[in-house]
Amino acid sequence: MTLARLLGPTDRPGPRTNLRALAITAAFAFVAVSLIGYGNSGCVSLVVWSSNEKSQLLQDIAEKYNDTDPTVDRRCVRVQVSTVASGDGEAALTRDWSPGDATRPDVWWPAATTWVLLLKEHRAERRLSDIIPAVYQKLIQSPLVIAMPEHMADAVKSSGEVVGWTWLLKFAQDPQGWSRYEKPWGHFRLGKTNPMISTSGLHALIGTYNAAAGTTGQLTPEDVRRDDVRAFVRGVERSVVHYGESVARFLDNLWNADDSGDALGYVSAVAVEEKHVFDYNRGNPESLLCDPLCPQVAPQEKLVAFYPSEGTLIADHPYVILNWVDSVHRQAAADFQRHLESDAIQRFQEEGFRDQNLSAGPGLSTKYFDRQPPRTRLLLPDPPLLAEIQASWSSLRKRAHVLIAIDVGRSMTTLAQEQSVTKLELAKRAASDAVGRLEPDDEVGLWTFSTNGDKPYREVLPIGPLGTGKSELARRIETLEAEDGTRQLFATVLAGFDHVRSRLAPDRINAVVVLGNGVDEGTQVNFYDLQSTLRRQSNDQRVRVFTLSYSAASSSQLRQLSEASPGAFYNAADPTKTIAKLMRDVISNF
Repeated sequence: MTLARLLGPTDRPGPRTNLRALAITAAFAFVAVSLIGYGNSGCVSLVVWSSNEKSQLLQDIAEKYNDTDPTVDRRCVRVQVSTVASGDGEAALTRDWSPGDATRPDVWWPAATTWVLLLKEHRAERRLSDIIPAVYQKLIQSPLVIAMPEHMADAVKSSGEVVGWTWLLKFAQDPQGWSRYEKPWGHFRLGKTNPMISTSGLHALIGTYNAAAGTTGQLTPEDVRRDDVRAFVRGVERSVVHYGESVARFLDNLWNADDSGDALGYVSAVAVEEKHVFDYNRGNPESLLCDPLCPQVAPQEKLVAFYPSEGTLIADHPYVILNWVDSVHRQAAADFQRHLESDAIQRFQEEGFRDQNLSAGPGLSTKYFDRQPPRTRLLLPDPPLLAEIQASWSSLRKRAHVLIAIDVGRSMTTLAQEQSVTKLELAKRAASDAVGRLEPDDEVGLWTFSTNGDKPYREVLPIGPLGTGKSELARRIETLEAEDGTRQLFATVLAGFDHVRSRLAPDRINAVVVLGNGVDEGTQVNFYDLQSTLRRQSNDQRVRVFTLSYSAASSSQLRQLSEASPGAFYNAADPTKTIAKLMRDVISNF
């Protein structure tokens, strides 16, 4: 496995040009840090995997640490930080690694101990050795919160109601929606991430189980398997607008909605860590390094953090020196940890984290946060039950009503960048992978475009429950071949959008997924009219468009269509991203 396969989130649409520039600058900084490490071949190379929300800050700290010329056993030390989402890191470590693999981490710094417990359980299930030490230090912390746009938060606060998962379920099931508070904001809509990848998604799932079971103690197997508990969890999941592989995906979309004056239309609340609220409120939805480049431009509608009344979980960021390291790397890792625990810890507090004692830094103002530690901290389940809870999400999550549209034009027969297969073959693999990740009661249809015929698209299979027909859909995908038709991308997106909307399933995530080159060859549908149509949808009857582009040169319009819906854009032309991971990220929205 290459390092590229373990890099964290996919490209996200940047809502401000300066944030995009900052991301490019940060990428060069990462390359520079890496080159420093490799350029000093006689040095001890300490590979640290960091979760997304702290990785750029950690890279900056590591670079400054490297500048002090640290040594161990009379050898220079160079720290290299790689961004690896916590769930991706746990999955990657659930296998044996060759000691000679240069990408193998020496230190794993995920967002929460939750992932460490899952790794121990999953490696034990595979009868692999335990690579987690008996003792590891938790350096910084951030509680899970239910974050709401400020106007919505004010309406709830003025009612005197207490916000938690029980309140959320009751509100989500109330047909009055926001009119119960005499507000015109439609139904309650929750934003939530995929618990297989994201810490906030996993902690929200566990917290919902605790609320459903009525306990702040450790959950038991009997709690988790009760019908009423599972019905409660399923009810909360049904309020989700869509899922996502990362918090930044939601906050990017919220930022774009805020920029167009519709922050209250996108989502009513989102389950995130306190740190993410801090970042969003200062105009940094992707948790980039904001010193000194971040413009500090606040959104019009800031977020207010509510701490679930039933108790919450804490992202405690354990610094795990893995058991497979040798004594030299262990000492280097311990020295870097001591550096992090000294003056560097203040930088984390300045960036919205709490310290080991849950003490808040200066940025957590009382207007948007409670500076006191959460009153009730939930206990994590035992590892086997934790794994069962995580696995239960696939059966309890909100179901999908999705149309997949694949470009089969001749341009898709060219080889993908830095790969030995065609773009069409990659698209077919991606679609097949998507089908494999969905459940039998998800509803999926398949179209192709750039085809010959009187329509801009061809229906391969109508939208319907996957049921036992996964193999048939996979077979149809496998037999797709390139055609010489005109690439009517915009007409296909509009037709797909209208098709899904005409069959809208209110209790499902309604979406169109487009895989292609991003090129339109003169259809009668105007791009700007299509963009406007996607943007003007009713918030309670929204069809989201998710796009995956195989051409870096032609991706801009696909990105803009996804932003307008709002869905998400994924860049398959990036050689650092595998199709399997990209499609995993796409399907994480459902």
